[in-house]
Amino acid sequence: MKHLKLTVIMVLLGVILLACSNQSSTEKIVEDTISEETNQENNSVKADSDGKVIFAIEAIEGQWQYSSDRVTRAWMYNGKLPGEEIRVNEGDEVELRFLNSLPEPTALHLHGLPIVNEMDGVPGITQSVIQPGEEFIYSFTATIPGTYWYHSHENSAEQLFRGMYGAIIIEENNKKEYAIDQVVFISEWSAMLEEMYDETEQNGESHGNAHGASHASHGNGNSIELPHNEMMNEMYDTVVINGKAEADISSFVVKEGDSNRLRFINSGLYTQTITIPNHEFKITHYDGQPVNEPTFITNEILLIAPGERYDVEINLNNAGAWGIEIYAEANEEKLYTILPLVYEGYENERLQINNEPLSTFDITKYGQSQQIERINNVTKEFEMILASNDGDDTFTINGKKAPDLEVYEIEEGDVIKMTIRNNSRVDHPMHSHGHFFYVISKNGAAVQGSPIFKDTLNIKPDETYEIVLIADNPGKWVFHCHELHHAESGMISLIDYAG
Repeated sequence: MKHLKLTVIMVLLGVILLACSNQSSTEKIVEDTISEETNQENNSVKADSDGKVIFAIEAIEGQWQYSSDRVTRAWMYNGKLPGEEIRVNEGDEVELRFLNSLPEPTALHLHGLPIVNEMDGVPGITQSVIQPGEEFIYSFTATIPGTYWYHSHENSAEQLFRGMYGAIIIEENNKKEYAIDQVVFISEWSAMLEEMYDETEQNGESHGNAHGASHASHGNGNSIELPHNEMMNEMYDTVVINGKAEADISSFVVKEGDSNRLRFINSGLYTQTITIPNHEFKITHYDGQPVNEPTFITNEILLIAPGERYDVEINLNNAGAWGIEIYAEANEEKLYTILPLVYEGYENERLQINNEPLSTFDITKYGQSQQIERINNVTKEFEMILASNDGDDTFTINGKKAPDLEVYEIEEGDVIKMTIRNNSRVDHPMHSHGHFFYVISKNGAAVQGSPIFKDTLNIKPDETYEIVLIADNPGKWVFHCHELHHAESGMISLIDYAG
C-alpha cells in the first residue's frame, strides 16, 4: 500500500486554491485602513451611518500560550484564539473588513452561512487569494439565525492548525435568554508538527516539505512511512478547547437551575466525542438549525465531526463539580481532555466524570418527525462515492480528485437528491458551501425523528446517506471533506449552476 505524502497534498491544494493568486484584487481593497475602523472601546465592532454592523478582522502572527508548558507562534484573528466572536442579530447587515497581516496569502470562508457566491472565500473559485498587506470586505445579511464559524480557506489545514478560526452567532429576533450562552471550540494541537514548521521556516523551506518529512521520520524510528491516519495519531497530542489545553481550560461556573446554551464547534481534524456526566441534556440545533421538539436524554455520547456544530442545553439540577469528557474517537489515548462544569460552591471539589454505561446518540431517531413538502419533488439525482485510488494516500469523489474534480451541473430551482457512500477506511465529514441540505436516510432506513437540516455530515466507512439539497443559491460552490488533509489531497467536488 502506498502511503500519504503530504507534499503531494499541498501541490494539489495549490492547483485548485491558488489558481487566481496572481490576479489583481485592487477592486476589493478597502479605501480606509482597518485600524481606522476599529472601535477600541468595543474591540473591533462598530455601526456605520447606514446601520451596518462592521467588524474589523486582522489576521496576524503572534505568541499564544495554550497551557503553562505549551506556547506556540500562532496565526490568529485580532490576536485572539479563537478569533474575534462575531455576534449579530437576525436581519443585520454585516461587514467584515479583513486585513491580511500574515507573511503568506489567505482567505476567509464563512462556514455554513447562506451567503452570495462572491462572499464564499474560496480562492480560485469565488475570489482571488488575499495577499499579505491586502484587504477585503466580506459582507452578508444575517438572514438565518444559528451557530456558524469563519476560518481560513487557503492552505487550510495548516492555517486552522495555527489558530485561524472564530465563531459567527446570529441571534434570533425572538431569542430565548440564557444565563450562559457560550461557544465551545474543539480543536487539536501537535508539538511535533509545530517543531517541524519552525524548522522548515528557519531553513527557508515550504511547509509542504514539513508535512512530507513527517512520514519518513515517525515510523518506529526506522524511517518507515505511515498511512495518513496512523501518522495523525502519532503527531497530534493535545485537545484544545477555546484556545486552551489541559488545566488551563476555563470552567463553566454555574448555578443550579441556570438556563444555558453551549454551542459546540469542531474546528479540528478528528471526530470528537462529548460525554456529559450525570445530567440530562437536549440537542436543540444541528449546524445552527433547530431540531423539531428535542427531548432530554442522558448517558449518550455525542459525536461531532470536523466542521459540525451542535447546540446543547443541560438540565443543571445536580450540584457538584463535573467534568465533560471530550476526546478524539480515533485517538482517545492521546487526545483526551475535560471541560469543567462546576456549580457555585463546588469550585474546590475534585471533578467527577461519567460512570454510567453509554450509548451513542442517533441523529436519525431524535426529536419529532415533521413533513417537509419541498423535498418531495426531486428533479435531479446524483451519486457521491467517497473512496481512494491509492490506498488512502489521496482521496476521491466518484474516482476523481482535485484539480480534476467531480462537477455536479444543476439549475436554480432544482431539488437534488444525492446518495453519498463512503468506500474508504476513514471518516469523511462532507461540507456543502452555500447550502443546507436535508438528511433523509441512513443505510437505507428513512429518518424517523426530527428533520435533519445541516451543512456538514460525517460519513463513516461503509455508511450510505441520502440527502436532498434545494438549489436556491446560484453560483459555483465546493462540496468537500472537512478533514482538511483529505480535501487538500483531492476530496473536493463542485456544484455548478447553469449560467
